[in-house]
Amino acid sequence: MKLPPQPKGLPISGHFKYFRTDPIQFMLNTADTYEDIALFKLFNKKIYFINHPDYIEHVLQKNYKNYHKSPGYKPIQLLGGMGIFTTDGEEWLRRRKFYQPAFTNSSIQSYTSTVVDNSNIMLGDWDKQANKGQKVNVSMEMTKITMSIISETLFSLRIEFGTELWENTSYALSWLGKRVLKTPFVMPVKWPSKQNRKFHAAIASLDKLVYDIISSKEEKNENPEDLLSRFMNPEDEKLKPFTAKELRDEVMTIFIAGHETSANVLAWAFYKLASLPDIQEKVYQEVSALGDKELKFEDMHDLPYTIQVLSETMRMYPPVWHMGRMNLEEDEIGGYVIPKGSHVRLSPLALHRSKNYWDDPHTFNPDRFETEKAKQQTPFTYIPFGAGPRLCAGRNFAMMEMVLILAKTIRQYKLSYSGPEVEMAPLMTLRSKGDIFLDISQR
Repeated sequence: MKLPPQPKGLPISGHFKYFRTDPIQFMLNTADTYEDIALFKLFNKKIYFINHPDYIEHVLQKNYKNYHKSPGYKPIQLLGGMGIFTTDGEEWLRRRKFYQPAFTNSSIQSYTSTVVDNSNIMLGDWDKQANKGQKVNVSMEMTKITMSIISETLFSLRIEFGTELWENTSYALSWLGKRVLKTPFVMPVKWPSKQNRKFHAAIASLDKLVYDIISSKEEKNENPEDLLSRFMNPEDEKLKPFTAKELRDEVMTIFIAGHETSANVLAWAFYKLASLPDIQEKVYQEVSALGDKELKFEDMHDLPYTIQVLSETMRMYPPVWHMGRMNLEEDEIGGYVIPKGSHVRLSPLALHRSKNYWDDPHTFNPDRFETEKAKQQTPFTYIPFGAGPRLCAGRNFAMMEMVLILAKTIRQYKLSYSGPEVEMAPLMTLRSKGDIFLDISQR
């Protein structure tokens, strides 16, 4: 059987060493050399790596029913259960129907005040740090604010920094990120190591909180507009209601995806703006033109350049930097037979930095997302929220949240960064290696 070209590997382990040492650079180098499709070997496992928009469209849209989530997603079930992110087929479709009314334009608009209120709290804290001449840990700050926002919009409870709930959530995500990266070369989950015991204790604590919230909602719902309430009382009466376990899994899924990804994008965006004062000034001029009024949902129409900055950030630093699929039946991609049960991997990061589809791809340039230029973009070369039927259901909420946080912050603060280039960390999502610290000064 004809196989795609392979990067140079080792006799027995194949590409395992390179994949474990620096998977980001390995994927970028492979995509740069072989461009369309390549084959990885991790011992006896073959992985078909695709980096052509036609092939990606085939897997994510045209023939998506043949491609389910790969086994690499199973560790995520330890925290998110069988939520929308980890299910496939008819069960995924059923769950997706619950999300549609929860993320309509009017629904997202109703969440705007929560974003604005939390932004004001954060900026008030920054005032104190600025007065003391302290640097701002923007990585931590973005995690704090997005976690607070998603917890309030999800189940009307703000998760405060430093609490037991915060610590349990942070540890569970950290443990999970490391496990996803190292799978399958990790100790069994049930192995009574200190780290595993701490993870299970964290999950038990989070489960208790979620189930208590669900129970309280059933007895006395004080906010019928939050996401959990919308899931518990779907508009479509034909939908089979979620069980308590299903509600728990969706809450965990939204909670993880709803703060982790946005926090990473915002941290990268502030880092780039702090490093590129000319671009930061253009954002400031745009938002300052709106005056001193409090920003609201409708103001997003007057912030096109701010949106371009976030779009370019997600091009260079897509939060979900790689995806895995497994085909249910034999298929063909690029003239190569893909046997049934094969692992197929694609990387938005590699795709977004391909010289074949982007001019000067390693340069941060928001102008490439100006409306007319964006219209000329080749389909399926820009997929920060995924693509096809499994396009992220919360993408519009995420954009509203990120635009308002970015605009409010730049209107009030000038950011600067003079350190070394921040490196990417290949965890479950695309974080920075170490936290990013920025100098801030009030405008």
